[in-house]
Amino acid sequence: MSEGTRSEDYSGTYYNDAHLGGYDNYTWDNEEWRAFFHSLADRVVAIANPRSVLDVGCARGLFVQALAARGVEASGIDISEHAIASAHADVRDRLRVASATAPLGGRYDLVTFIEVIEHMSPADAQLALDNITAATDLVLFSSSPGDHDEPTHINTRPTAQWAAWFAERGFFRRTDVDLSFLSPWAVLFERGELTLRTLTQRYEQQFAVVNTELMEKRQALLESHRRISSLNDQLESGVSGKVAEQAALVRQWEAEVLEARHQLLTTRDHVVGTEAEVARLTRDNERLRGDLARAKKQLGNVRGRLKQMRTRMGRLERRNRKLADEAAALRRRPSFARRAARKALGR
Repeated sequence: MSEGTRSEDYSGTYYNDAHLGGYDNYTWDNEEWRAFFHSLADRVVAIANPRSVLDVGCARGLFVQALAARGVEASGIDISEHAIASAHADVRDRLRVASATAPLGGRYDLVTFIEVIEHMSPADAQLALDNITAATDLVLFSSSPGDHDEPTHINTRPTAQWAAWFAERGFFRRTDVDLSFLSPWAVLFERGELTLRTLTQRYEQQFAVVNTELMEKRQALLESHRRISSLNDQLESGVSGKVAEQAALVRQWEAEVLEARHQLLTTRDHVVGTEAEVARLTRDNERLRGDLARAKKQLGNVRGRLKQMRTRMGRLERRNRKLADEAAALRRRPSFARRAARKALGR
């Protein structure tokens, strides 16, 4: 007989190795996990609108914390002492170490039992179903039918098997609720005294939707198969000359591609030549700029010397005018002999 898992199987190592196959660091502080459970809580509250919820197998209580944030009276139990002890401080007082194999000790609007029962032995799983269905009229249930490489998955079953065991306890699938946002195999089970007629109608409605989709997909697949066969026949026989026409079109495109390639190579050669000419002109321009700068410098020097010469010429002209004025004055003044003669004659 298979033995169930124990508290020590869910130590820190279990949670640090990407618990539930998701992100590392399975805590409320992890942004990805927190966003996931906020979204899950929103959807569950929208579907069931519960006032009280018990999360069986709550781990570190992330789902309980998200539900409590929405005003739900939420609590949780788990067999892992490590999980309860390492829960966030804001939710720890809502959690307790306990097993679903014992009575749950109260009534709840909703009990969530998510990815837990596959960790229990077959006998313990039946006890858990008894205790859960005794504590509520509504169960959100999910149990992976596979994932056998997970070492603690010791009791995986098809969802149909779990549904049958729930039915033995008076719980039936709510066919109007889709929980695929949680997992492909998630089910909302509700207690109900269903007649065979009502039960048959529910499942027939669900079967009709699935069967209609299946038939339409099969018909579409058959039509696709026929279309493929027809196209293959046309391709092999060359009906209406389409193959030859397409081959001619391909040859035309190849010729156009070759011409375009030739033009591209010619253009590239022109571009290369132009780039070389531009490089040469750039060098000539730089040389001419250098010559111009030197010429400007020489012109500046010439202008400076010219200014100096003009200054000197100005001085010489002033000096010459002065000498000319002095010479003219001398010519107008009587000579020394005349002044002496005038003085002797008493003039």
